[in-house]
Amino acid sequence: MNTVNKILENTSFLLAGKAGTKLISLITVIYIARYLGNSGYGKYTFVFAFVSFFTLISEMGIHNILVREISRSQEIARKLLGNAILISIILSFIALILAVITINIMKYPVETEKLVFIAAIGLLFGSLSNYGIMYEVNLNMKYPVLFGLLSRIFLLISVMIVVIYNLGLVWMVIFTVVSDALPNVLMMILSKNIILPEFKYDINLCKFILRESLPLAMATLFIAIYYRIDVVMLSLLKGDVDVGIYGAAYRLTEAFTFIPATFMVSIFPLMSRYHKESTDKLIFSYLKSFKFLFIIALPLAIGITLISDKIVILVYGNQFENSVQLLQILIWSTAIVFINYPLAQLLISTNKQNIFATSTAICAILNVVLNLILIPDYSYTGASIATVVTQLINSLIILHYRPKELLLSQLLHEIRIPFFAAIFMAIFTFYSKYYFDLVFVIMISIILYFVLLYSLGGLDYEEKEIFLTLKISLQKYISRIFLKSTKKS
Repeated sequence: MNTVNKILENTSFLLAGKAGTKLISLITVIYIARYLGNSGYGKYTFVFAFVSFFTLISEMGIHNILVREISRSQEIARKLLGNAILISIILSFIALILAVITINIMKYPVETEKLVFIAAIGLLFGSLSNYGIMYEVNLNMKYPVLFGLLSRIFLLISVMIVVIYNLGLVWMVIFTVVSDALPNVLMMILSKNIILPEFKYDINLCKFILRESLPLAMATLFIAIYYRIDVVMLSLLKGDVDVGIYGAAYRLTEAFTFIPATFMVSIFPLMSRYHKESTDKLIFSYLKSFKFLFIIALPLAIGITLISDKIVILVYGNQFENSVQLLQILIWSTAIVFINYPLAQLLISTNKQNIFATSTAICAILNVVLNLILIPDYSYTGASIATVVTQLINSLIILHYRPKELLLSQLLHEIRIPFFAAIFMAIFTFYSKYYFDLVFVIMISIILYFVLLYSLGGLDYEEKEIFLTLKISLQKYISRIFLKSTKKS
């Protein structure tokens, strides 16, 4: 199988699997939010947002460095992976201890402290995620996707049990922790079929891993600050109800971020190789990634902005109607994430993680300042605005430090036709939403957008060939599944 076919099959499987996972997660969130209400859902959101800061200590930015180095030379994979896991285990215990100490210092209610302790136990399973790296490097993500899907199904069933038997918030948190740990445990068990890590401590190798991952760890910390600090600050300055309203809108927009993350799982290892092999291939892979994600991001943001009122009421009910305006704002933050993702991965693949770390540090400080200014007077609306402004500034900074071979004129060329197609789609969506069913409007809007995109020449010859290859790959994949099922029967 050639590289393009492998990328397309891997990406299509990832997107399909992640879409299913996110759909189940959305249904789960609906159950949780409706069961717990504004205040209870606010506590639930705060607990996991708080613990997420300490996840950064346990992960330490090691993941991308391992993918990058193993993609370049798989001969060192066993030793590199073994030392990375040893480092992660130590860091996980440190993260757990710091999380418990910090929540006690902050003098939160005893119930909140207990919930944070339960959630923090999940940090101990973070080191096991390193076992999934070989699937990623070899563009074979079927098992990790399947494990993720199983974990979400487990959580949905567990949440339904909590609701039916009215077990309360504590059990909701316990089942969430178990569900999050499940994929990592399964990957550890089955990874022996792919690789056996060499647990032989190598001080020089450990120093290399920590030195290379430190800028990414700092970047991840700063990203977490401007992604999660708003929840903590809302909790401190306003209370659980405001956190619940904000969290409800945030979870809807967050559901789409799997798309750029999933797509770049297949592209990042190639970028790392192309950095050494060919600048032209490197820029080409970035431009196609950027265009693909822009084609999705713009109509997504416009469409959800126009129908956010119907979405929030349908999903959460009238008790979360204040989340409507927040969804209209936050979806644009998600759209910017789509655009930022490939450029950030381009910087990392070319050993420029220091620039990425600096950008995120600036944006983290900016986000905290904006939240301090806006939350006291505008509560969750202010937090939403701060998030969008921060993402936009981050985009401008990393774009400034793009490789010199990447021209702004190339980016503008890629977005002009998708932009016009999205405008026409927006006009249709705006007027039709008052006369037709929500599902019908969404389906016709999507079809209209892609028909216009194709008709106006939004896809060049190479991209049409890629989509044709994708179609053939999917047909072959479906045929293989059908043949296997036929043989079994």
